[in-house]
Amino acid sequence: MQGIKFWVGLLCFIFFGSPAYALEITTAPHVPPFISRILPETVVVKFEAREFVGALADGKQYRFWSFNGTVPGPMIRVRLGDTVEFHLTNHADSQFPHNIDIHAVNGPGGGAAVSLVAPGEEKIFRFKTLHPGLYIYQCASPIPSIPAHVANGMYGLLLVEPKHGFPRVDHEFYVFESEFYTQESAEQVLSEPKAEKKPIEPEKMEEKIEPISGKKEGFLDSFVNTFFGNSSESPEQDKNYTQKDLPDTSVKPSFDEPADSLWADKKYVLEFSLEKGLKEQPDYVVFNGRQGALLRQNALRVKVGEKVRIFFGNIGPNGISSFHIIGEIFDQVYLEGAVNGVINRNVQTTLVPSSGATIVEFTIDVPGDYLLVDHSIFRIDKGAIGLISAVGDDNPEIFESIK
Repeated sequence: MQGIKFWVGLLCFIFFGSPAYALEITTAPHVPPFISRILPETVVVKFEAREFVGALADGKQYRFWSFNGTVPGPMIRVRLGDTVEFHLTNHADSQFPHNIDIHAVNGPGGGAAVSLVAPGEEKIFRFKTLHPGLYIYQCASPIPSIPAHVANGMYGLLLVEPKHGFPRVDHEFYVFESEFYTQESAEQVLSEPKAEKKPIEPEKMEEKIEPISGKKEGFLDSFVNTFFGNSSESPEQDKNYTQKDLPDTSVKPSFDEPADSLWADKKYVLEFSLEKGLKEQPDYVVFNGRQGALLRQNALRVKVGEKVRIFFGNIGPNGISSFHIIGEIFDQVYLEGAVNGVINRNVQTTLVPSSGATIVEFTIDVPGDYLLVDHSIFRIDKGAIGLISAVGDDNPEIFESIK
């Protein structure tokens, strides 16, 4: 009987191919696992377009458009030769139609031409991966305009591994740079009443994440706090943090409250400013969708001597990124995200064009904190800054302070 099942299965594979299976996708900064299979298969990816209000910076809420409710959208990892069956639904509460343009697709609009989907509906298309590399995907809906969909948060990364895969490393991270052009909308966000702040619960205090080095505030801590406030005041964030955590606005103030009441400090949800976009004047330039997404408790954590690979994307929508890690040198850079193409070595800063990507690899030799920045340096003030914290033994042969 087992022999009959084997031959039936083999004939089905020959005539019908392998069955499609749902692909694991991850949210930034997490990367899907390495692909161990050696043959191409049919894989299924499911996205939902969602419009929501979430945190862009401390005290600032923004009206995002997204894939799967995160900015950037999930990271997809497939193999050269795979057939991808892509499902795109649009949440019923969406105001606009959305689609997806995947730069790895050879076909009209990168899939955008066949995936424009109205609220509450679904579109499905299929494509084969013909070129290895790291590719951007984005929304390209013409309603109200392509730039609006891109500027509001609809983008992410798709990795097509080469035939024989990537060499293994100790850590892989997903980092994405983007700009936000903002103005106040008519929607008000009510501040939480100061008198109703809840005391910190003892069990929550025990969960506090201490600085990885165990040291007092140093130069980099002070540097970060200069722009983004004291880290001791930041709430702990889970590694699966999304931008959908909103302040409680269930309590509504009465309209006849005095001007100096607890609710007097009015804040408004931010939305996309076309005027600032046309002038190329972003208010925020951030990594992974918001200011501080890679700082403090959200810092990337490694050990000395471990090899690190970062999949880095830049959507713009306008700016070119000068990606740099202060205190590190990239051992290898896959130029413009191309695999089996040009690999640069010993690189200090690499340019990533708007709607482009790169892959960088390096090993940290000395313990400490290392800043990820866009070295168009004033963008740090707008949020283009992250942190890698490395622990391990000192290495005085490579670096030491002598006075």
